[in-house]
Amino acid sequence: MRNVITLAGIALAFALAAPASQAAENFDGLWAKTAKDCRNKEGPDSKTLIDMSKPIGGKPAPMVDQYENHCRIDRKTVVGDGVHLSVTCFEFWEYFNKGIEPRKATFKLAPGPNGTIKIDGKAHLRCKMPASGR
Repeated sequence: MRNVITLAGIALAFALAAPASQAAENFDGLWAKTAKDCRNKEGPDSKTLIDMSKPIGGKPAPMVDQYENHCRIDRKTVVGDGVHLSVTCFEFWEYFNKGIEPRKATFKLAPGPNGTIKIDGKAHLRCKMPASGR
């Protein structure tokens, strides 16, 4: 009987932990405030790439990438059905790669209606990822 109770307790713990661990993964992808911003073009817009497992130099380097705002995710904290990301950001890729002029920031991610998410309280829709040219 003790084994049954122990197994039930372990199963319950996994069931309760699964949504929290899955929450962060639902935010991966390319997001923008409007469909117009989703177009693959250079220049300032609202596109935000969230990649919790992006490899850089052969090592996992979770990041949030926006126009002239390249951020390494230092810590993920699950808050309800959302996630707070503590990040270190750099204005340019060269600065990111060399660790020059870092600044600390926090992104607050939460699920929104109809497959959208909220980034710092502002609604974003998922963009189609550009073809990789394979």
